[in-house]
Amino acid sequence: MVKENSILLALRQIIEVVSQKSSFEDAIALLVEKIRATMKTDCCSLYLLNNRKTRLALAATDGLSKESVGKVSLQIGEGLVGLVGERQELVNLADAPSHPNFKYLPDVGEDEFLSILGVPVINQGELLGVLVVQCKEKRLFDEQEETFLITLSAQIASIISVNRSTKESLENNVKRFKGKNGSGSIAIAQAVVWKPPVNFDTIQIMYSEDKDIQSELFHQTLFQLQTEMDMANLRLQESSHEMASSGYMSGYGCMLDDTSFEDEVDNEIFTQGLVAASAIKIIAEKRIALAKEAGDKDKARDIRDFAAILITRLVHLLPKETDISTPVVLVVKSMPAALVAEMPRNKIAGFVCIDSATSSHTAILARDLGIPAVIDVNLDIDNVDGHTIIVDGQSAEVLVDPSTSVVDEYMQLISQSRQLHDLFEKEKFEKGITLDGKRINIQLNAGLNHEVDDLSAQTDGIGLYRTEISFMLSNSLPNEEQQVLWYKSLLAQFKGLPVCMRTLDVGGDKGLPYLPIEEQNPALGWRGIRVCIDQPNILKTQLRAMLKAQLEYGNLEIMLPMISRLEEVLIVKRILNEAISEIEDETKQTVKRPPFGIMIEIPCVAYILDELAAECDFFSIGSNDLIQYLFAVDRTNPKVSKYFDTFNPAAIRCLKFFKDKTESLNKPISVCGEIAGSSLGSLLLLSLGYTNLSMNYSQIARVKYISRHINLNDLLAIGKKALTLNSSVKIKHLYTEYAQAQGLMSVIDQKK
Repeated sequence: MVKENSILLALRQIIEVVSQKSSFEDAIALLVEKIRATMKTDCCSLYLLNNRKTRLALAATDGLSKESVGKVSLQIGEGLVGLVGERQELVNLADAPSHPNFKYLPDVGEDEFLSILGVPVINQGELLGVLVVQCKEKRLFDEQEETFLITLSAQIASIISVNRSTKESLENNVKRFKGKNGSGSIAIAQAVVWKPPVNFDTIQIMYSEDKDIQSELFHQTLFQLQTEMDMANLRLQESSHEMASSGYMSGYGCMLDDTSFEDEVDNEIFTQGLVAASAIKIIAEKRIALAKEAGDKDKARDIRDFAAILITRLVHLLPKETDISTPVVLVVKSMPAALVAEMPRNKIAGFVCIDSATSSHTAILARDLGIPAVIDVNLDIDNVDGHTIIVDGQSAEVLVDPSTSVVDEYMQLISQSRQLHDLFEKEKFEKGITLDGKRINIQLNAGLNHEVDDLSAQTDGIGLYRTEISFMLSNSLPNEEQQVLWYKSLLAQFKGLPVCMRTLDVGGDKGLPYLPIEEQNPALGWRGIRVCIDQPNILKTQLRAMLKAQLEYGNLEIMLPMISRLEEVLIVKRILNEAISEIEDETKQTVKRPPFGIMIEIPCVAYILDELAAECDFFSIGSNDLIQYLFAVDRTNPKVSKYFDTFNPAAIRCLKFFKDKTESLNKPISVCGEIAGSSLGSLLLLSLGYTNLSMNYSQIARVKYISRHINLNDLLAIGKKALTLNSSVKIKHLYTEYAQAQGLMSVIDQKK
């Protein structure tokens, strides 16, 4: 115990001894040792706030496991240490395990400690960390001891602040580059730049007398590319990446089968005497120009990629697996989808693509394969070869030459991600049943067939099938037969489970190469059901394909996007009735009428729900657009995206209104927007009474785990309280507190 007359002496001695250490790590290690000895406690630890100001990491300890330093961390608000950080107030407990915020950390060896005194370390109003002492016996620390630790924390705050400023100045030297698109998680490795000496742009127009040889080389290269694509496609399918396979093949398959392309290249070789690579470039440039004239940018990129792949194979310039001995980040100017599909996954940790002209197929393929990638990033390709690079696919950011502390922080993120993945894997086949026995339906948002093993056993069906993705990956409007094949495959995969297919939802940020939509304000323009009603032949073909596909399986549901008027629903129902009659006449079979519903995305629907309920079997909320339109906020615009706030009182009251209103109309309602797949968002929805949630595959395991570790009745009470609050900060805090009490803070994604 610290005697009153010895406080100043002890403080001076500790600060003097600590200040003499040249290394910050040595200084704080000595600090906790001296505090423990002076206060006669069994443990003293210092936790420091990380750069993102979201977690408190164990930086020094005398009494806990030394191996835990730098490895153990707590989120703000998590455990008693996190509570001190969140409230920035002292905590003094004689019986810490009895406190609701207590969190047992078995890996740090604190199982014997009962009492705790924790104080925040603050400099000029900014939280820097938390200083803690603990004892094995039940001991309430007295006022003098509180004063001692508070005074000491204020003294060491300046030391920590100076060290942080030094670190930040070093870390500011880290070059950060923001990309347009990102996929996958995080990769940390040495950069290898691939710059072929000859590519599509630099290939020269050259001539040859050996026309037969040039033609033979061209056709051999085509055959080689076809063989390699077939093998890569087979590998994708065998490794449960059917979606990636479809996107990969759709980009090049039709060009490989295009005999007119072969004829045109041969014609250039034989009539103009061009070498094969030059002839390919000439024909490709002509086709690219035609595609651009038609406004089809994706097709232009595909043609360019296809020609680039042919040229690089023709002159043997592809990167070889044997050239790479350890996992690297591949940095390239342009990345055709074919290269992504053929990447040796054990040697390519991730990739960075400089060129903005990279095909959308490349981004789709990288995302489905889970490759950490950043595309369209303004990075000097001549200045990164051999440098350490962090590829953050989640935030579409590239860090070049990161400091050791930055690397350590990202390594912790990777480690935490792996631990959570293992945690979720254990329960992925369990049903979403809460601790108080309530059933939560957790469904999948899909865009193409997901050939994941036992996927139907992991979900309660498909809550949203985005049919437009298949249309976007086609170079022409898919006919009825093609669509029937797509839909039958999906219905068969989820036989016995509902599959809710949304009719074609294009416009806005989703255009089709063969149906270009150019508007000044696309979010409020010709999109969703408006396009389908104005193009009734497209709509009827799609409805016929859906109905034919479900003849054998009977698990189809049909949903309409962007509904704002009752008339829109009536028009589609008329076309649906026509399609049913036509198919019954053609097949002589009775067509089962599928459940029919709409997406709630436009707020005006609130005022016509009674009329809509008379025509619909179910409703589903598209929260992304609903909240965007509710606040008049373009969530992709960085200047106003901060106003897109799911926890805003207006947003949660709007969500509650739709739940209560549809319940009074005896119509089921689900949520298939982004909020359903976020951790805190799912807690919010459950607290408002929603029990049908649909999300992307990567989010299912997390939300299922959360649903199995909550009490729904408790959450409903929290929802009632949230509806009375007047700020999103207060509302969000309710759910973080509940997550903390349920031991869920480690699985909560703070970005959501």
